[in-house]
Amino acid sequence: MKIKIITSSDLPDPGSALTFRIKNTTKFRPGYSDKVGTDFIEEVRGITYRYSWNQIDEYIVAVAKVEGQEN
Repeated sequence: MKIKIITSSDLPDPGSALTFRIKNTTKFRPGYSDKVGTDFIEEVRGITYRYSWNQIDEYIVAVAKVEGQEN
């Protein structure tokens, strides 16, 4: 489920694995939230990009599926 960020209460839990979209772009980027939960981090070819939550339009939290478990 896509979650649109409007206020700081819409932020994911700290340390969440997620994909996110920067405002005014169309590409979703894989990454995670930092320990505080206010920044979104993307690592590409050894370079770490850090985005403040107000630069992000929406995100999707990655959910791990356990083998043998039904939805």
